[in-house]
Amino acid sequence: MPSLLFINRVYPPDIGATGRVLEHVAHGFVAAGWEVTVLTTAGEHSKAGSALQNGVKVVRIASSFSKKSLVSRALGYAVMIPALGLRALSLPRVDVVVTKTDPPMLLVLGPFLRLLKGSRTIHWAQDLYPEVAEELGAMTRGGVIAGMIRSISTWSMKGHDLTIAVGRCMEARLKKRGIPANRIRVIPNTGIEQEIKPVERDTNPFRARHGLGDAFVVEYSGNLGRAHDFDTILESARLLQERGEEVLFLIIGGGPGERMVREEASRLGLRNMRFISSQPVASLSESLGAGDLHLVTMREGTSGLVVPSKFYGVLAAGRPCLFVGPAESEVALAIREGGLGEVVSPGEAGLLADSILRYRSDPGRCREVASRGRSFLESQDAAGLFLRSAGELLSPA
Repeated sequence: MPSLLFINRVYPPDIGATGRVLEHVAHGFVAAGWEVTVLTTAGEHSKAGSALQNGVKVVRIASSFSKKSLVSRALGYAVMIPALGLRALSLPRVDVVVTKTDPPMLLVLGPFLRLLKGSRTIHWAQDLYPEVAEELGAMTRGGVIAGMIRSISTWSMKGHDLTIAVGRCMEARLKKRGIPANRIRVIPNTGIEQEIKPVERDTNPFRARHGLGDAFVVEYSGNLGRAHDFDTILESARLLQERGEEVLFLIIGGGPGERMVREEASRLGLRNMRFISSQPVASLSESLGAGDLHLVTMREGTSGLVVPSKFYGVLAAGRPCLFVGPAESEVALAIREGGLGEVVSPGEAGLLADSILRYRSDPGRCREVASRGRSFLESQDAAGLFLRSAGELLSPA
């Protein structure tokens, strides 16, 4: 029986996007007959120790990690990475070790585990550091510290047998880093949306509970983060309100950008924008189904650094996607290739407003996109693609 070890800061029941997609992929390996172990940290909903979860052996180490400040987060990572490394060395040898980017520099463990344990190694890149920190202003662009982190990160990736990129835009960035093309695989963060099912708008209890009535709802659901563009959405809402168009912008979620978006909506006097808190995973079918049309956004400059996984939830809910972001990003490529919505460049608020009105006037178009989105997801499941990549490493040359 082939064996595999995943290493990541978070794993369910603890909350975190990297943990959710990891759980899906881990279950895929178990179903295929692999012996799977996840090495992670104890969090708010878990305790240190070992336990079996749905066929996956989960080993948790104690952690005092805190997100209260940048300093406390950095110190937490500095302690966590060697602690995970030492615990990994104490575990039985496995055929394949997979490191993720949570914490960001966890990939440094890969080359050492490959050398000391003789395992094949895969780095699963959810984002790229220090580029993300530089782009969001958390680190001086091109500074000494950023340069050191980039050099260590690149060396570590080259020390893995494979690197998984979550989009073709990230693949392009990795190639520029000097990672050989034949050691990169593109696997989108799909699969965690499998429990999301299309819900008819007219019978959707979420719409009834929140008094949405017959409104044409343009929804943004998920984290309001610093990598997302909200200025274009706000200006589009202002333009449509000015024109007297009956369109409701529904913002579901929270995050570091929530306060700014709320304050700007208030300053602009937007009566066509409503805010609702984040919804539990169990009710995502209803909450995502409340929108007739969905928005996914990325700031210019973030292409290849992150890929918004909320896009796949939109497709699972059977709704078209209007993507506001770089034309070369994975989401933009998928939308254009699959006919899954439209792509608008950041700052093009007028074009976004026009796109919204086109969908409002053509309900049949919305229904056509629904079937295309589900078909796309079936062909892009992360678990199956990951299995294939890991199997390549163990196959005779």
